[in-house]
Amino acid sequence: MEFLTLEAEDYEHALREARAQWGSAVRVHARKDFQVKRGLHSEKRCRITFFLVDETEPTEESMAEEPVFNAEEHLSFLIEQNEIPATKVELIKSMLLPEGKPLGQAELEVQFFQFLLEDLQFEDAIQQRYVVLVGPAGVGKTTSLVKLAIHLRAKEGKKVALLSFDVHRPGALEQVRGFAKEYSLPLYEATDAGVLAGLLDILETYDHVLVDTTGRSSKDVMLRDSLSDLFSSFDDKEREYTLVVSASSKFTDLLSHFALFNEYHLKKLLVTKLDETQGIGNILLFAKEVGLPISFLADGQGIPEDFHRADASLLVPRLRGFNLELNQFFPSL
Repeated sequence: MEFLTLEAEDYEHALREARAQWGSAVRVHARKDFQVKRGLHSEKRCRITFFLVDETEPTEESMAEEPVFNAEEHLSFLIEQNEIPATKVELIKSMLLPEGKPLGQAELEVQFFQFLLEDLQFEDAIQQRYVVLVGPAGVGKTTSLVKLAIHLRAKEGKKVALLSFDVHRPGALEQVRGFAKEYSLPLYEATDAGVLAGLLDILETYDHVLVDTTGRSSKDVMLRDSLSDLFSSFDDKEREYTLVVSASSKFTDLLSHFALFNEYHLKKLLVTKLDETQGIGNILLFAKEVGLPISFLADGQGIPEDFHRADASLLVPRLRGFNLELNQFFPSL
């Protein structure tokens, strides 16, 4: 059996052209939808592989009709695979499945991919001296603090110190002390604004001071006030706040964390525990919803190998359910 190939703008045109040349003897063996770059733009293409049958001997296969692509069913599959928040499902369907407009598989996947990635922001540059990591307990703030310090020192040649406000939990304090000793990172500890005031002169000799804080809930009013007093010791122009969130958190919990900590005028997101989740739809839509750029991504406990500058090319391979070759959008993958 001889296989032939033919390429066109979509499956319907490819099949029509094949049948224009070889008639009803055409039997499709496989199809491949892909994108081709044309300057600054991309255009969709479809390549079919087919063979010819002897029309004098009709078979059951030759009488079968080509299956009709069900766009809504495939979109539901993509939504489930990528763990899109339930509150966003109807919005996505209304945007990507307009009435009266049939969609092919490649076109649908491109539109869904664009929806997930459009307006997503990335920003890893750090300009301020004091970088304060805030977030709920258990998301990996302290480990991320150390990873970020090593990154700034090794990759950017910065003089970096750690500053811990998490002095009310002995276990947490011992953890950051252990990290500081293991990786030769200067560590300073402040129990209150008075102690911090005495440290400011030496802290100003560093390019960056990374501040570790305790996790808190909306009920921690005293802790919130204590942290606010400490933060007020820093010059507003020399500090920025990064919200640390776990990729395994539910979308509604992510929104709650943002609401709880946004009193500090958050500037960036740092995403941890990418290795502990299968879908990243919650993180992508959360980042878009709150309008904060993602600065760094952590996908394991390793220091510093499991810590990366945030980039779309690191997130795209984690998308699931696509038949489209997504690496065509990022040739370096």
